[in-house]
Amino acid sequence: ARAPPPPAQPKRRASDDVAAPSRRRADDIAQLHETLGARGSDDAPEVLELHRTVDSLFEAEEQLLNAHMTVIQENAELLTEEGRMLQQVQGGDVVDYDIDTYVARLGSILDRKAEQIAGLQAQLRTFAAKLREEEDQSKLVRQMPMW
Repeated sequence: ARAPPPPAQPKRRASDDVAAPSRRRADDIAQLHETLGARGSDDAPEVLELHRTVDSLFEAEEQLLNAHMTVIQENAELLTEEGRMLQQVQGGDVVDYDIDTYVARLGSILDRKAEQIAGLQAQLRTFAAKLREEEDQSKLVRQMPMW
């Protein structure tokens, strides 16, 4: 007699893996505060909000660090390209066309760098605001009698 085949596993999607840790953390936070509420804690809503803010802060930090690393990597590639462009343009056999190409490409590179900086600054401002929000909520929770 042969053993029956194992049950089929549901197919997993890549999006399930990305969202799963965030959902698990949210479920853990909800469970924690459900327990606090069952024990008669009156301040659970403020503490729950602080925990949600901290969770959001961790996600925003990871996104900021990843964006910063991406900008650094792309800037390194652009810097290498700029170095090659300078070598080509400073050579003795440069013609007007080469200068025109250099000017156009340098303009594109500088525009790309400006876009990167603006995007990273926007993410940084958002993250800084989340940090201030977390600090304000922490102060509020520390003022509560049981914390």
